[in-house]
Amino acid sequence: MQIAVALYPGVSADECEAFTCVFDQLDGADLVGVGATFADVQHPDIVLVPGGIGCARAADDPVLLDWLQTVAPRCTWLAASSTGTVVVAAAGLLDHHDAATHWLAGALLAEHGSQPSAERIVEIGNVITCEGRITAMHVALLVTLRVAGADAVALVRQRLATVACRLHLPPGGDAGGTGAIDAEAARDRRDRAIASSTHPT
Repeated sequence: MQIAVALYPGVSADECEAFTCVFDQLDGADLVGVGATFADVQHPDIVLVPGGIGCARAADDPVLLDWLQTVAPRCTWLAASSTGTVVVAAAGLLDHHDAATHWLAGALLAEHGSQPSAERIVEIGNVITCEGRITAMHVALLVTLRVAGADAVALVRQRLATVACRLHLPPGGDAGGTGAIDAEAARDRRDRAIASSTHPT
């Protein structure tokens, strides 16, 4: 399973790690950083768009936007964290729906036809947006649940407890339900609905 991480000047290392520290622990996951070589990665199973201070420039990068437009219909899931949602909106992938984003990125998001949501995680078709950092870990676990099942989530969580990851995942309970999202996020009804649903085949 190929997992492509969209890299661009000014992308946040913390946002990248929030996604990749989960997928690094998933059996069968092939993580690929995609920057200057977008043309080499055309059929990823999962696409990750981390945020960063370079999001405004990235939102004007025709090569990156064209790549996202090409791979989005082909991938199973596309996840964007923090200001990465601005890049996804610029690619036209949010279809003017509200999206979860960094609290300072609302104006940038609006420039591309979407509004910031009050929810921490928002799902639009096969696109999942989130506030960033710890919620990116939640989304990575949610995607793991969707593509690999509850046992894989439990194993990833177990492995995360033993590796040096600068972000710490709170206890999550049942890996097949709200365990994909921590106790705080689980208070939100939308997050619970996302965690317990399955992607249609």
